[in-house]
Amino acid sequence: MSRTATTTRPSAPAARSAPAARSAVGGRRTVGRRLAYGLGLLPASAGVMVAVAVSGPAGGVDAARRHLGCGGFATSSLRDRVRGARVMVHGLLGVVFGLVFWWLTWMALLGTARGPFYGFVVPGPYDDAWGGPSLVGAWAAHAWAWVGVLVVLALVWWGLAALHVRLTESVLGTRRSPWVVPVSGVVVLGAVALVVAWVRQI
Repeated sequence: MSRTATTTRPSAPAARSAPAARSAVGGRRTVGRRLAYGLGLLPASAGVMVAVAVSGPAGGVDAARRHLGCGGFATSSLRDRVRGARVMVHGLLGVVFGLVFWWLTWMALLGTARGPFYGFVVPGPYDDAWGGPSLVGAWAAHAWAWVGVLVVLALVWWGLAALHVRLTESVLGTRRSPWVVPVSGVVVLGAVALVVAWVRQI
């Protein structure tokens, strides 16, 4: 009587679910890195300028390279020898970008407070509120608006992070794109004008 060797094989559903699980984990890691990249840009850019003052342009480039790596972006395009003025300009623009990221974070927190927690932070009556005059209607309307605000903020966050990476590669690296610096300047001016208008409104 011959024996047939048996091998253990993963079932078809398990084999198919493994790539999906890996992609989900990778997606969460990417989201976390993008959030960390935006929130850490302000102190990292300040660190770039301090590094230039302490250890020269090479130190500033190293600080920028570390921040790119923490965000999951490639750092091979950055050059080791860059003029100190370029590194300082990059750090200054990064500070402004970082302030915009923190302002977006504040907007997300404010939208969350006035979205799913609307009934707790805004006392009635709700006659003039969205979805009023009932509390349930006002809460539902503000919760849906909160979802829309988060989607818009996420898209803006992603776009600003991608733009700053291209700015870093253009100013400190070899990937020169003539449109990056002018577009970054327009974005910085627009963001400053938007924040000033928002502060005056409140």
